[in-house]
Amino acid sequence: MTESRFIQIESMLSELIRIVGNTNAAVEGLRDDVAILKKDVAELKIDVAVLKNDVNILRNDVAELKIITRNKQKDIEQIKEGQIRLETAMTGVKEDMKSLYEITGEHDVASRSLRRRPV
Repeated sequence: MTESRFIQIESMLSELIRIVGNTNAAVEGLRDDVAILKKDVAELKIDVAVLKNDVNILRNDVAELKIITRNKQKDIEQIKEGQIRLETAMTGVKEDMKSLYEITGEHDVASRSLRRRPV
């Protein structure tokens, strides 16, 4: 082999060594990135687990609120029914009061008439 050929091979080897060094540095950077991603994924898994737990708690709360709402609706219906009964009873009381006023008025007129008659 000639010396120019050796120089060419030496140059190619130097270039390959430089490329391998760059590749190794890039691989090291990728390893660091993968480690960071693994850590981030682990944190996300924890966050998802917490969120799942929160969702379950919210579901239970919503179920309880639905039960409470149904009970309140029943209470409201009972109150409305009681209100209707009271209104009906009040109508009767009003009519009775009108009758009493009429009777009282008639009685008052009769007693005044009796007072005016000579004895």
